Amino acid sequence: MAKQQLVIMALDMITKLLMSIGDVLFMVWIVQMVTRFEPHSSYPFVGIRGAMYIFLIYLVALAIYLQEKRLRKKLH
Repeated sequence: MAKQQLVIMALDMITKLLMSIGDVLFMVWIVQMVTRFEPHSSYPFVGIRGAMYIFLIYLVALAIYLQEKRLRKKLH
């Protein structure tokens, strides 16, 4: 029981962290698109490819969130 609670708490923290990272990267991406700032070539979040990476971060956060909700439902 306590182990499952720890797993649920860890999944919740990971979800919040990934959503925050996605939010920050999305805002940087928007500013970059609006200002047409040219980032260094090693920066991975440029253009459409960058938007897909950000979308992938959100999808991973969503998958973890759904898993957390499933575990909560199973626990109660």
